[in-house]
Amino acid sequence: MSQIKAAPVHTLWEMISGLRYSWHSTDYYISADHVINPPPSSAPFRPDFYALILCVQGWMDLTVDNQPVHIGLYHFFAGGPNMVFERTRQSPDCKTNAIYFTKSFLLKHHVNEAQLEAFDFFAGKIHSAISLTQKDAEPLIKLYDILKVKRSTHHEDYHQEIIRNIFFAYLYEAALIYRNKGNTIVKKYSREVDISYKFQQLLIEYGTSHHHLKFYAEALFISEKYMIHAIKRSTGKTPGQLIDEKIIAEAKAQLNDRKRTLATISDTLHFSDQASFSRFFKKHTGQTPSGFRRLL
Repeated sequence: MSQIKAAPVHTLWEMISGLRYSWHSTDYYISADHVINPPPSSAPFRPDFYALILCVQGWMDLTVDNQPVHIGLYHFFAGGPNMVFERTRQSPDCKTNAIYFTKSFLLKHHVNEAQLEAFDFFAGKIHSAISLTQKDAEPLIKLYDILKVKRSTHHEDYHQEIIRNIFFAYLYEAALIYRNKGNTIVKKYSREVDISYKFQQLLIEYGTSHHHLKFYAEALFISEKYMIHAIKRSTGKTPGQLIDEKIIAEAKAQLNDRKRTLATISDTLHFSDQASFSRFFKKHTGQTPSGFRRLL
C-alpha cells in the first residue's frame, strides 16, 4: 500500500513563489540581498528540495519534526525532504545566505563518486542548526558572495554548471565545519552513517505504515541488533525512537487538517484502532489527539 503523506510536499518553486521574490529557476535558488518577510506561519510541510541557511542578520525560528530550531546570527542550518517543517517566526531584520536545490539538479552529470558521497553524507546527517563565529562562517560567506555575482548570469553559457560546482564546494565546506566544530551527531562517513541514512530514507516512504524494527532490518539486510547499534552510534537515538518521532510528526500534521476524523487518522497511520492511536499519541506528547487539536 502506498503511503498517504500527511504533511503536503512543497516544491522548490512553490516555496520561492511564497517568498514573493522574482527568480528564474525551479531547480535551485540563491536568496535575495534584502530582507524577505515570508508568509504567515503555515501548516507543516515537507520540502522536495534541500536547504542550506546561514543567518547573517537577526534570527528565525522553525519547527522541524516537531522540535523547535532557533537560527540566530551565524547559525548554520541544513534541511531536506526527510524532515517535516513548520515556519513559525523571525525577526523583522532577518537576512540569510540561503541556497536551495533539488537532488536532481545537484547530481546531474556528477563526475565522480566523491561528489556523490559528499551529497549523501550531507543529506543524511546534518539535521540541526550549529552556532558559528564570524570567522567560522567566512568560507561559506565567501562562496555565497561568488554565488551572488553569478546569480544574475543565468542567460550565459555554462551557468548551471558553474552554479552546481560552487554548490558542491559549499557542501564540502559545510561538512568540514560540522566536523571541526565537534558536533556530537556528525561523525566520519562510515558504515553506521550509511545505514542511518538508508534507514531514514525508508522512514520517509514507510514510516506511517510500518511501525516495527523487523521490517526495516530486513529491508537493510542486517540484524535488528546491529541496526539498533549503528543508528544509535550515528544519530544518538534508537531506530524505535526515530519511528515514534516520525509517527508523531505525521499525526500532528494530520491533526492540523480538521476535515480528517480521528478514526481516519488512526487508519492512515496503521493503528489497529482509534484507542491504540490515542494511547500512543498521549504517551509521546502528554495530550490526547482531540486535546492537541483543540489547542491549534
